[in-house]
Amino acid sequence: MTITNARSRFRAPITFLLTAMSLVGLALAAPHAGAKSPHQVDPAAMQPPLNPQFAPWTCFEAGVGITCQGSYETTYAEPIGLQCEGHEVYIRGYGHEQMTRWHTADGLATKTIVQLSFPEDVFSLSPTGEGPSLTIAGHWNRHYTYAVPGDPASRTLIERGLIYLGKSADGVVLRDVGQVTFEPGQDFEAVASMHGIHDVYSNPALIDQVICESLT
Repeated sequence: MTITNARSRFRAPITFLLTAMSLVGLALAAPHAGAKSPHQVDPAAMQPPLNPQFAPWTCFEAGVGITCQGSYETTYAEPIGLQCEGHEVYIRGYGHEQMTRWHTADGLATKTIVQLSFPEDVFSLSPTGEGPSLTIAGHWNRHYTYAVPGDPASRTLIERGLIYLGKSADGVVLRDVGQVTFEPGQDFEAVASMHGIHDVYSNPALIDQVICESLT
């Protein structure tokens, strides 16, 4: 099964989903008084290269490997490239993403967890958000696991949480919740399995239809 990442049409390069399960393992224990600070490592030495969108990165030795952390915040108010009955569709919203990536001692990636929160993407036929609207919100996690350390072609992406929740004046009109696993090396392209309710991942064209029905 091949699926285009429908969210990418609304904002680039990373897109939106919903109320996610809590992220496990991101919190680091507070150091004891007098404990040595972790040894810093050059982020540029990591493989594959760390996503520059999350810079500045902090990388440090942890246990027998290296841990790197970065974050990304965005706001947007722009057309999405979709027209409904000849009218341009606009989106207004904001989001935050926190990424942690684990590596071998020589800097080869083994696992990544991204915690994402896009609480209120408002779609309308007005640049200012006036008139009928559709809101899609998201708080979810992305888990990447590398079968071969440092090799993106070997990694498997799993998305977990409430991936989409769309609400209009008629109530809930769109929902993706549960887990989506992609084929190794096929992020957002080839779905290996799905568990839960997945309106969009089962029918990628549905999101355009729902937007236009809600706004017109």
